[in-house]
Order: sequence, then C-alpha cells, then structure tokens
Amino acid sequence: MIKFMHFADIHLGVENYGRIDSSTGLHSRLIDFIKTLTTAIDIALEEKIDFALFCGDAYKTNNPSPTHQREFARQIYRLSKAGIPTVLINGNHDNPLAFGRASSLDIFQTLNIANIMVVTEPTLLILPTTKGNIQIIGIPWPTKNQYLEKEEYRDSDLNSLNKKIQQRLLRKITELTDQLDTKYPRILAGHFTVAEAVFSGSENYASLGRDPVLPVQFLKDSPFDYIALGHIHRYQNLNTSQKLPIVYCGSMDRINFGEEKDEKGFCLGSIGQQGKIEYEFIPLPVRNMLTINLKIEDDSNPTEDFLEEIKEYDLRDALVRISYEATDEQNREINFKKVKEALEEAEAFLVTGISRNIIKKSPLSRSSLSEEMDLFSALREYIKLQNWQIWEKDLISFTQKLQQELYQTDAPLNREEI
Repeated sequence: MIKFMHFADIHLGVENYGRIDSSTGLHSRLIDFIKTLTTAIDIALEEKIDFALFCGDAYKTNNPSPTHQREFARQIYRLSKAGIPTVLINGNHDNPLAFGRASSLDIFQTLNIANIMVVTEPTLLILPTTKGNIQIIGIPWPTKNQYLEKEEYRDSDLNSLNKKIQQRLLRKITELTDQLDTKYPRILAGHFTVAEAVFSGSENYASLGRDPVLPVQFLKDSPFDYIALGHIHRYQNLNTSQKLPIVYCGSMDRINFGEEKDEKGFCLGSIGQQGKIEYEFIPLPVRNMLTINLKIEDDSNPTEDFLEEIKEYDLRDALVRISYEATDEQNREINFKKVKEALEEAEAFLVTGISRNIIKKSPLSRSSLSEEMDLFSALREYIKLQNWQIWEKDLISFTQKLQQELYQTDAPLNREEI
C-alpha cells in the first residue's frame, strides 16, 4: 500500500481580516494559515505517507514576501527531511506576470532540495518511493504569457486564445499519457479548471470563457488511477460514479466570507494492488467565519432586540460581520456601546464590520384618507400608516381632550382648523 498526500491552494499572504499579533509581529491571518499548513503536514507525517502532491498556489501573489517564503519552505522542508518525494505544481498565483521571470516555486529547483520536484511545464515524472515507482504527469497552470509570445496566438481574441490553449493542452496530456507504463500507478496532478467544477463563494470572478477549461469527459476517459487537482477552492470529486477519482482537494483555509460555509482541508490517499485507489478528505480546524443578518423588530428597545439576536450564535474566536435592517428611528435608539460590549463578552476574535440598511417608510397613502372620514377614523388610519400603534390610546385620548376644548370655545370651527 502506497500512501500519498494531495494538497493545494494555501495562499500564504491573504491578510484581508485580522490584526498584527504582538507576540510574533505576524498578521493574525498569516498565523492562521501557517497553523493550517503545519497541521496538514503533521497529519501526513503521522500517517507515514510515501509521497506528496502539491497542486499549486502556495502564495497569494507571485511575488511573496521573504516571511511567506520562509513559512512555506519550513513545511516543505519537513517533507524533504523525512525522505518523502514531493511534487510542487506551479499554480496561477505562483506564475510570474511577465514572460521569462522566475515563478515563486523555482527557488526549490534552483537550490536542488532533496526529494523536491517543481513542475513549471507539462512533464512526466517517475517518482521513486520506498514501495515502488509512481508515474506523475504534472500540468502547471496554462499561463497565457507563454502563448502570447508566439506569432500564431498574438492577434487572437480571448475566446480564441482559450480554445487554442485548451487544444494544445489536451494534445500535450495525450502525448504524455502515451508514454505511461501500465506496470506502475498513474496519476495526473494539475492546476487548471475543469468543466462542471463547482466554484466556492470567493471565486465568482472565475467564469467559463475567462480561462482555458478542460472537458471533464476527457479526464474520465483517461487511463489514470487518480487525478489530483488544484485551483478550485471547494473540495469535490467530479467523477463519483466511476472508479477514477477526479478530485479538487480545495483550499486549505478560508480566503474570505464567500467561503464561510465551506469545509477546508486536504486529501490522503492510498494505492493498492493493480492501481486501486482509496482516498479521503481530511478536514482541518480553520477559524470560523460568520455572517449575522438581523432585522430590528422592537421599536421600544431596539438595542435589546439586537443583543438577543447576537446571543443566538457561537462567536468564540470567530471572524464576524453583521448586517442589520432597521428604521431610521430604531437606528438612532441602538446603543452601539452595549453591542460592542456584547461582542467582546462573546469572545469574537474580530468584528470585521457592522453594516446597516435603513428602511425608508412608505409615503403616506393619500387614497387611505378622505374628507368624508370623521376625525377619529382619520386619526386611526394615520396612526396605522405611521406605525404608531403603541401610542394609539394616548393619541386618541389627547385628541378627545382637544376636541372638547375646541367645542367649549365660542369661536366657529372649520375643517382646516380641525
């Protein structure tokens, strides 16, 4: 039984929420991401894996800071030191923006770190493990920079360029597949988009037509034992009904609130006799993200209404954002000092924002009031339109007193005065 780790989309450097940790000098979200990656490597080493596949996007950008490089290298070195062959696939965030520049992963190849192989172009690797050889076809992100340098692609529009890249990529995968030896396990490891993949909430920008997309049927018909993918942040198997798993392991931590409901982790797999694959998704203990949407209903004490809604959630150590709906009158009455104190008592790690939606009252409907109405019918209708029911009894009482005072005077009354 040959065991392996499949992980991707670490995105070290995502620091859109949080604060600087005074004890380390690091951003709190960087600390979160380091813990996530460290935990994954801990589990892989405990499971005594025989090789590891990293399917792209180590960093947020292709120009990571020395700190981000250090933290990623520390964990990859743990695999190297344990004698575990590890394949690093270039992702779109790892690629340089300009043709000819180094990728953020090239340093591992340059330093010739033991047991570490970097894939920056489609390649067939023979991976030696203590339990036998594994064949890996590595497919990095199909960057457009490589093709725009070629005369045949230079004047192509985006759709035409994507189709040409797709066709070229399919031909290259087919060419490499023809070189596989059926005696050894066969794995495709890549960083690209597959049709029918479900994007996470943070990836709405990624749409078909913007990037080259490989047809899922092409992969289903391939001779591989396992297809390990990166790029899409949601864990999923695109071929659950067949024996060939086509797996996006997903990102290892939550990038933003669009992923607050997504489970994060990586995959552990094993290769048995005749290439039989078994794998499982391993969830990781990432920081909770929570959006609270509430509507203020209580006119007399909107603050208590706000606080009662907050009590319904477990906010301990969570990144929290709140959106509330209230009338202008209710909003003026909310005691935000008490709201802040309640959030601190709930031990929320950070409240990223409180946004409000002020409900504008509908203008008074002229058709609901008419000159034919008597005074008190008109008053009750006006109270209803203004949502003043809690004061209805007092208003009617005051009106009765005013009416009595007016009738007791000698001055003649007209409708305008009433």
